[in-house]
Amino acid sequence: MTTAPINPFTFLCDEPAIEPLATLMGRGWELQPQLDGEGNLERFTGAFTWTDDGYVDALRVKSKTDAAAIRVDHAGGKVREHDGDALDILHQLLELPAPSDPLAPRLVLGSAPQLWVL
Repeated sequence: MTTAPINPFTFLCDEPAIEPLATLMGRGWELQPQLDGEGNLERFTGAFTWTDDGYVDALRVKSKTDAAAIRVDHAGGKVREHDGDALDILHQLLELPAPSDPLAPRLVLGSAPQLWVL
């Protein structure tokens, strides 16, 4: 008898993860699942473009403990990058000020890697 593998994304169905994910989607984030060869969810990515400023925020979640987010400016310069627990990353994205906000990060830290393709 074989048992089904544990899905690393079941945490997304729990109350703590639904709220920040739904809020990002409500703000206009585009989220895309990426499936493996057998049709199982391997990761999901997301992006939001700040049309007034030319900045892009991007998100990649592989599991509850493996997520990353990045903000790049209009020239592709990385101004913020963080990785770690998916719930922490989601909450940090909710708290990240708009690029036009005086408290938003602006210092370019380097060139951004190629953004995840949606």
